[in-house]
Amino acid sequence: MTKILFQGDDFGFTRGVTLGIVDSIDRGVLRNTGLFANVPAAEFAVSFMKDRPQACFGIDFNLVAGPCCADPKEIPHLVDENGNFLKSGLRVRDPKWQTEEGRAELFPYEEVKTELLAQYHRFIELTGTKPGYLHEHSISSENYRKVIHELSGEEDIPYSSEIHKELHMDLAFQKLFMNSLASQKKVFDPNDQLNKNTVEQFFSLTEDFLNNEYNAFVCHPGYVDAELLGLTTLSLERAKDAQMMMSPEVAAWVKENNVELITYRDLPR
Repeated sequence: MTKILFQGDDFGFTRGVTLGIVDSIDRGVLRNTGLFANVPAAEFAVSFMKDRPQACFGIDFNLVAGPCCADPKEIPHLVDENGNFLKSGLRVRDPKWQTEEGRAELFPYEEVKTELLAQYHRFIELTGTKPGYLHEHSISSENYRKVIHELSGEEDIPYSSEIHKELHMDLAFQKLFMNSLASQKKVFDPNDQLNKNTVEQFFSLTEDFLNNEYNAFVCHPGYVDAELLGLTTLSLERAKDAQMMMSPEVAAWVKENNVELITYRDLPR
């Protein structure tokens, strides 16, 4: 049987993004989402979790948007003078980003570990439980992945990137997003986003899905609010991603092809 893990990132980024993700769970095929534990709307997002047992709520570790959870004095390479993370667009334009040594200087191991552990414990403080999976947000350095890998082993929690590889999951996210020039530069054109057709992109991959047992479709559903526009250029297309998650055509295809909607809890480890 074909299985698809539908994942929507950035739960709690803003109230609008949160409500779009909640609707994508309640009215659509979304079954996995990762919380931004560091942002002001995190508590608002958590209020929707307990009544949705069909969804797996993980954590999206975030080092490029919003305030930090750790003491800013302990992570000086990660934040500005106000304790807010340096944005991804600034990071990838830094010449140091081009080499492994440079990335290690931008994201020192001990500082990354301090902040990710602070976000992990903040998640537990807010929810009363461990996250269902661990996921990295936006740009990813070697130290970033190393810390998540270590935490995954220590806490016995799936690390999204590793489990995808282990199960040879067909990653639609990589095909449609990660290899794009905009993704590499971390600057997303508004017109391109308005013209995005995530439903069409999904159906362009259905033959691949049916030939694979395990598949993942990862995107960024959400509703667009003014706060989001001030935080990231990846904004308008979130409404298109939410439209796909709630598409009657997608739901009908899932039913007609006996596709199983899975969460990280359903994956063999």
